[in-house]
Amino acid sequence: MLYEGPFLSQTPPESRHAIALDAANDAVSEFVRFVRDNSIGNDLVDEIELPIPKPVLIEAFTRVIAAEDRPDIRALLVKAGLTLSQYHIGLGERIKVRPIPAGTRCRASNPHLARKFACALLLTATERTRLTEIYQNAVKLARH
Repeated sequence: MLYEGPFLSQTPPESRHAIALDAANDAVSEFVRFVRDNSIGNDLVDEIELPIPKPVLIEAFTRVIAAEDRPDIRALLVKAGLTLSQYHIGLGERIKVRPIPAGTRCRASNPHLARKFACALLLTATERTRLTEIYQNAVKLARH
């Protein structure tokens, strides 16, 4: 379940920070709609498919997470923001990640594709760890 409502903060409406927060809210909402409409699931996707550049989205999520007052919504924002770890520069065609029944597992027919998949998974895990740290720092800011 993704949250598409307004994100709340205690920022005065006329401040430059509020204007930047409004833009961040818009970027996060656009990304959430994109993920929902494109059925991303656990797939690994080239960054070129993102509606907004990944670094901008990471900054937007960081800003919105830090400004959000409600812990439950903040947790949903972190979860949604972590899906950015599935997007990689130059990945090419989407890699669909689906479980394979144990009885049908066998050696990869194309070693190059198997290696590309393994590298993409490792990159995804590394990126997820990095984003977790960024968003946890934003959560700490929200608590102060």
